[in-house]
Amino acid sequence: MKLAGRRSRVMAEINITPFTDVVLVLLIIFMITTPLLMQSERDPGQNDNAGFDVQLPQAKGGGIAGGANQVVVAILQDGRMVLKGEVVSEEDLRSALERIKAQNPQALVIIQADRMVNHWRVVRAMDISAEVGLRRLAIATQEDGAP
Repeated sequence: MKLAGRRSRVMAEINITPFTDVVLVLLIIFMITTPLLMQSERDPGQNDNAGFDVQLPQAKGGGIAGGANQVVVAILQDGRMVLKGEVVSEEDLRSALERIKAQNPQALVIIQADRMVNHWRVVRAMDISAEVGLRRLAIATQEDGAP
C-alpha cells in the first residue's frame, strides 16, 4: 500500500559527529600517554639523558663501574649539552655541577659525546667540571663491534 503524494527516499547521509568524537578522544588519550610511556622507558639507574640520540665513539677499553657517585653530561651532535634529561647552557651546567659537588665532592663526571662532536666542546665540558672542583672525569665510549 503506497501513500499517494509522498515520496519515499532513502537517507544516504552518514552522520560523522560520533566518529569525530571518538577520534578526538583517542587523540587526547595518545597525547597524554605518549610522554608517560617515554618517561617510563628510562631506567633510573642508567643514563639520565635518555631520549637524546648520542652516537658514542668506539673503543676497545673496559667499562666504568656504575654507581650513585656519577653524573652523565651528554653532548649532542649539534653541540647542545644535556644534563639529567634537560638541555642546559654552559652557565646552567656550571651551577648544576656546583650543586652536585656540594652534595658529593667525589662525584664522577661521565661525558657522553656524540662521535661527530667537535673536540673543543668535549674539552669545554671537562673544563667546566674541573673549574667547579669535580676532577674525576671519564669519557663514555661504545664497545668496539657493538651496534
